[in-house]
Amino acid sequence: MAIGFRPTDDDERIIESFKREGESTSDVIRRGLRSLERLAWEEEARADMARLALEDLSDEPDAWEYDQDGNVRVVGTEIVVPRRKRAEQ
Repeated sequence: MAIGFRPTDDDERIIESFKREGESTSDVIRRGLRSLERLAWEEEARADMARLALEDLSDEPDAWEYDQDGNVRVVGTEIVVPRRKRAEQ
């Protein structure tokens, strides 16, 4: 797929100011698109952080527990993770 783009004088000025040695105009535009994608991801992450800022996980029941042998058992499943063996000292 090809996308046509006719930069304005201001667009050309911006492209030239961000062009790195050996970079084409297409490279600069690709970098700009990746930057926009990253900014959108960061904005979404910040919104999620703000939404969850007052979440208190201490009110939630634990999703795991220790069994009598010190293994970790995931509550509501048959999954058991054996405890770590301590190195001999």
